[in-house]
Amino acid sequence: MNKKSISSVFLWIILYLTNKIVHAQSEIYISVPQPEYPYTLPKDFEKKYSDLNWEYFQKIAKDNPILKDEDFVIKFLFFNYSWWEGSYANLEKSFVKFLGEDGFDFMVMDDRIFFDDLGIMSATYVPYYVDIDYPSLTLLMDYKDYINDEEMDFHDPKQYKEGKYDGHIYGLPFDIDFDGLYYYNNNEKAKSIVENISDKTWDDLVDELNSPPSAPLKVALNVDTDLLGFFVEYINNHRNFNKEYDSKFYDIFLNKTGDDLINNFYNLTQKYTDKKATRSTSLKRDQAFTAFTTENSTFLRGKASLYSILRDSLRVNDTEISFTLPPKKTTNLFHRYLVANKARVGKELSPKVFAEIAKILTSKEMQLFRAETFGGIPTFDLKKKDSDDQIKIYCDEFPMMCEYLETMNKIYIKEIFNPSKYAVPYFEVECFLPLKIRYYLESGKQEDFDVIKHVLYSIKYLVTNGEGFSWYIFFSIVCIIISLAISYGTIYFTNKFKDHPSIKIISPSFCNMIVFGSSMSLIKPLFRLPPYSYFKIRFVLIYNTINYGLIFIPMFVVTYRIFRIYKVKTFLSKSLTNKRLMIITIVLISLSTIYRMVIAFTSKFIALIFMIICTGSFSKKFGDICYVFVVFLINVNDFMINFMITIFDEGVFFKFFFLLTIYNDIMVLFCIYFLVGSRVLNILINPKYDNVRGSSVDLRKYISLNFSLFTAKTLINSNKTNKNSTLRSNRESNTSTLKISMVSPYLFFTFKSEPQ
Repeated sequence: MNKKSISSVFLWIILYLTNKIVHAQSEIYISVPQPEYPYTLPKDFEKKYSDLNWEYFQKIAKDNPILKDEDFVIKFLFFNYSWWEGSYANLEKSFVKFLGEDGFDFMVMDDRIFFDDLGIMSATYVPYYVDIDYPSLTLLMDYKDYINDEEMDFHDPKQYKEGKYDGHIYGLPFDIDFDGLYYYNNNEKAKSIVENISDKTWDDLVDELNSPPSAPLKVALNVDTDLLGFFVEYINNHRNFNKEYDSKFYDIFLNKTGDDLINNFYNLTQKYTDKKATRSTSLKRDQAFTAFTTENSTFLRGKASLYSILRDSLRVNDTEISFTLPPKKTTNLFHRYLVANKARVGKELSPKVFAEIAKILTSKEMQLFRAETFGGIPTFDLKKKDSDDQIKIYCDEFPMMCEYLETMNKIYIKEIFNPSKYAVPYFEVECFLPLKIRYYLESGKQEDFDVIKHVLYSIKYLVTNGEGFSWYIFFSIVCIIISLAISYGTIYFTNKFKDHPSIKIISPSFCNMIVFGSSMSLIKPLFRLPPYSYFKIRFVLIYNTINYGLIFIPMFVVTYRIFRIYKVKTFLSKSLTNKRLMIITIVLISLSTIYRMVIAFTSKFIALIFMIICTGSFSKKFGDICYVFVVFLINVNDFMINFMITIFDEGVFFKFFFLLTIYNDIMVLFCIYFLVGSRVLNILINPKYDNVRGSSVDLRKYISLNFSLFTAKTLINSNKTNKNSTLRSNRESNTSTLKISMVSPYLFFTFKSEPQ
């Protein structure tokens, strides 16, 4: 072989290896929930689940035009639920963590977590417990541009609809699950109980178990989601939680009937635990499973998707187990969705490829395969079983599950605790309601019962504090009214003294707009009190826009006006007439109000502070401009109010709200004093303000906001004796005055410096 041929072969090898490195096979990782009892699974079950799903995926996708040129492999990994120790917040935190740049490409997400932080108000506990301060749906890819509703018509319509939010598709139905009871076929007592299970309640079931010969029952309620599900299941035995049946179903929790049902639930746990509720509330899932396998529990409350696994792995004396719906055929139905990690989309594969992978993984063929191989329960619309061959195949192969899905009394737990459009986000329901129920079951105390009732009431009505009249709120309103009177009095006197140079220099009309805008801030804490509504939210948005617009836009105009007055050394400028500036101000405020946008503080501050710095650099001897402090105080004040009101303890909310109102009033009035109040007080104390009227007055002397009683008097006397002086002599006179006297604008006392 000649050198040329060797070089060609060597070059081809380099190009081939380079191509392999550049176009390395992409690995798609999908997180799926691990079965509740992993110790019942074969050691290689996770690998088998991943390999078989990937093989079947390839079979379906082999002729797919979108995927045929893509080189990737899909790997399924089980998410272990055992480590999060029952805390719903920890579970949510783990999902958020897995949806980062280093997380999974896809996740199978429970509907309880899906959109659980959305509500009329943001869930303030989400940032605290989960470390995110934005809606979790922003972490998910939107399938909307790649999926047609017609392609998804085989899914249960309700489940498919709940994967959407505001017209966007964030989750595709992956599978479903529901709670049921497992029992051994050789247990005659269990068999007699389940014969007419549809006519019995949980009370009936426990009573029959306790009747001679008594039989034990272990119900694992250590996990918050299990406890809440069992509680709702019990309540639904006695009252139907169905909006179609009763649109006001949630009110059951709030009336005397609800009191009785909660007490009866407590009594139920006392019965099957021999009056030691902690035997159930502290019982872990694996402990309940062990009790069932050793026949120390007649039933095992578990998920239906485990049936095929448990049927093959659990045998006592070669006796198989059976599965039935809970009493009254009432059970919690869980929807699971396949979501795509937005942070991973586009890294190695395009959004279109991600969407196509999701469609195949949730397709009829794939779901039927998982049902036949692993016992998964498809998301099929069973109303189409007579017209759709694959749905019919499922019902033929799994007639029991198909029948249960059609006849069960379904509980959608998120719907129950979303009784109105003003309800709290579901995240807070899962975090707090099970905890309060647990406390009551373990203590039986009236105060714990009262807390449950308050939480249930707060879920619907979004209560921030206790109900009824409060003297603290009354005195808060009185303080606000007094502060409003002071601010409106300032507006009155500012308008009355509008021809005085110290008022004229800051444009009384614009100054009054600022004061009026500041006075609007006095009322804002009241908007934090219930009741809450979407109308109120829209109103507050517009109110805040007008509030900030009236403060910052006129402040910008006044600062610009002062800047121009000093820089051009004259006030006679046609381009700076009050009329023109007023038109500009009104237009800007109107635009911001129309579009309901709060004025961007930062951009305004940049322009405002720039001219404050320029003005100050030209007039150092006149003192500093205090608008920058007003801007700072207003923003700090708003931030502190928004922050402090979220950390108030419920028991002392009214007291803290009263203190917060006083704080807000003082801060706002302090800002008003900074802007114009000190000038008005100077004029009120000096009765000779009329002597200084006239266009010959040098307004630049009155720019400084470090304006004291003594300085005002000196300037007035100076103007009277030097009416016809030149601009230069006026400046020298003012300089001399300021060297003689300096008075604090904050404290009304005078101190003199030594003459130079």
